[in-house]
Amino acid sequence: MVGLISLPIGLLILPADFFDYGQTLCPSKRFLDLECPGCGVTRGTQHLLHFDFKQAWEFNKLSFILVPIGAYIWFTWIKSVIKEIKETTN
Repeated sequence: MVGLISLPIGLLILPADFFDYGQTLCPSKRFLDLECPGCGVTRGTQHLLHFDFKQAWEFNKLSFILVPIGAYIWFTWIKSVIKEIKETTN
């Protein structure tokens, strides 16, 4: 639980270009040298979290859909955890 709470904070602490360099983990890119629709989502998300919209768009446009959905799911989960903690302490 602590990891899921601290993950967004950790991504904000890291620099925007933290994931820009190094070897890719995508099997499609590594073994077939083909980019899949998800290639660049991690880098795009990291840039989007740092408000570098242009670079995020260039890495993967899908980041602009996934980040709001992920944020909604994360905040909903946090809200339910807080509610559950309040119920157990009463």
